[in-house]
Amino acid sequence: MDYSTLNLKKFSNVGSKISRKISITGSYSFGIPPAFYEEHGIKDYSYAVVFYDEKNQVIGVQFAKEKEKDSSFKLIPYGNEVKMGASFVARSFFNTHGIDIAQIKGRYDPKEHTFPDIGKVFLIDLKERKQQEE
Repeated sequence: MDYSTLNLKKFSNVGSKISRKISITGSYSFGIPPAFYEEHGIKDYSYAVVFYDEKNQVIGVQFAKEKEKDSSFKLIPYGNEVKMGASFVARSFFNTHGIDIAQIKGRYDPKEHTFPDIGKVFLIDLKERKQQEE
């Protein structure tokens, strides 16, 4: 191998936390970390629409540019231009479905899925956290 042709790039993020997991917090919020925010172009969206499959305990989050009456949560961006993330408070969602936030708060690895009638949704399997505890 001819090492002179390598295109080495200096790593400059020592000590930084890189997470792609969506968090559900004790304050009834969803947290969208900077890595996920950037990779999925969340900066182009202003709202989140939340779905729930009670039987399977799966939450779906879809990002939207336009507000849907009675169905949208406002995204609250945080950070700076270099490292942006977002969150949204969904207390009404958790309370409506009787979801005990203390039992499910934590970080989840969302699975992307496209439904023909809904579009692209990020799925959060609440059973994932329970399995991590066992």
